[in-house]
Amino acid sequence: MREQHSLSELVSDRLPTLLKQQKQLEQMQRCASQVDGEIVGTGQADFTQDNVIYQFSHQGKRFQLIDVPGIEGNESKYEAMVQAAIAKAHLVFYVNGTNKKPEEKTAQKIKHYLNRDAKVYAICNLRGKADSYEFDHDRESLERTHKDALATREQTREVLEGILGAELVSGCQSLQGLLGFTSVAFDERGLTSIHPSRADLLKSQRAYKQDFISQQAMRSFSQLDKLHKVIGDGCANFEVDIVESNKRKVVRLLQDTVSDLRKQRDEHKVFAEKIGAEINECQGVIRKDFKDLKNSFSSKRSSAVERFFNDLSAAARNAVEVNFKDKDDVERAIQRHAADGQKRLAQALEQIQEQALEELSQAIERALKRLQENAERVSFERRLSEVAGSSFSLSSAMDTISFNFSDVGSFLFNIGTYALSGFGIGTVFPGIGNILGAIVGGAVGVIVGFIKYFTVGRDKKIAEAQEQVAKAIKAEREKVTKTFNHDTEEMLAKIKEQIEGSVLSQLSSERDKMDEVTALFDEKIASIQALKNQVEAKPHGTI
Repeated sequence: MREQHSLSELVSDRLPTLLKQQKQLEQMQRCASQVDGEIVGTGQADFTQDNVIYQFSHQGKRFQLIDVPGIEGNESKYEAMVQAAIAKAHLVFYVNGTNKKPEEKTAQKIKHYLNRDAKVYAICNLRGKADSYEFDHDRESLERTHKDALATREQTREVLEGILGAELVSGCQSLQGLLGFTSVAFDERGLTSIHPSRADLLKSQRAYKQDFISQQAMRSFSQLDKLHKVIGDGCANFEVDIVESNKRKVVRLLQDTVSDLRKQRDEHKVFAEKIGAEINECQGVIRKDFKDLKNSFSSKRSSAVERFFNDLSAAARNAVEVNFKDKDDVERAIQRHAADGQKRLAQALEQIQEQALEELSQAIERALKRLQENAERVSFERRLSEVAGSSFSLSSAMDTISFNFSDVGSFLFNIGTYALSGFGIGTVFPGIGNILGAIVGGAVGVIVGFIKYFTVGRDKKIAEAQEQVAKAIKAEREKVTKTFNHDTEEMLAKIKEQIEGSVLSQLSSERDKMDEVTALFDEKIASIQALKNQVEAKPHGTI
């Protein structure tokens, strides 16, 4: 009796717990197939905050559906996730759930994310409660029932094709997503498969069932079947689609490269033309400076020689008159004056050369410095332009071309030392000693003749002797002047050759290098364009 009472008490104590556990078990059994709806958005902004991968099979092959965060808000913190997902995809679904055409900046974002990776299929998700489909005519056509649905779809396609290009927009359709979801959220027994925690979805499903005659009617009206076919076709042709997607990647990469190179080439051509104009101006200034030097240098050298011979003629006349009685004294006087004059002439010529070359060197240095300043200004203006356009530029412009004038200083030094050392007086006047000797000898001969007739007509004989000396000096002056002018021309020609062959040719070389860069751009553009054409010519589905 005691044991029976104890058993009754035990059952009484444990029964509530057992009943509760039994109820929970039955509920779990009923909900075992109710798994749908838990991942459906709740309306919260950026509900999907990470890449979520869903695995599924089609005709024995496994595929992935990657759900990424939305891009119409401030999605910068999700940008890397979105790019990583799209890099794997060969078909991207863009869902427009705003009932209006997407903003252009949204399409630009899509283009940024796609970056030549995949085609886009646009879905315009239409929202509507059950009472929107209460009457028969409300269930004839989804786009007829929903006002502006057709316009929204066409505008969505138009915006996307305008930004991405028609070849990347594979389709655009309307979809009543909630209706489509609730139409397939049933198990094999016809019971709902929506999770009990999603009361809102269960409520919508019950309401839709009251208006539509069957689950298939709900599904057909929602246009979910159309989307199902798109996904099925994508799965069936995924190998070809992946090849074509890769071809698009390559083609668009090559096209972007060509566009970028053309942009940089055009920018370089503008820059090169400006620098080329500065170089031409600099070369013109240097050539003008040399022309000025040539005129001044020739004139000063000719004047110095003229003074030498004028002074020599005057000294010879005076020597004949003062030392007429003694021919040796006449000869010594003329030779002494000739030697002194020759020293003065050498000093004058050397000073003229030094001054002329110094002025030319300074003029060249000023022209090069001005060129360098102008080149830096043009380069700075180019960098400013690049910065101003950086918001839409594909890439930064080419590195600024630098001008190396490090050899200019040594060149100027070399030209100066060459001119001063190579054009010494001995070189300029190779026969001046013999010329003066001939002049003195002629004067002596005149004097000897005069001494012979010293007693008869002294003044007349002096005048005759002076005239003979003057004629002899004049004849030699003409010879020397011709030779001297020839030497001056040779000297200037060598200076010009030095300038043309060093400074001016170096500047021309810099200009040619910029032209070579332009030619290199054209060569690379042509080769990349040819490769792009080859890829595009491959048969569909091959590479």
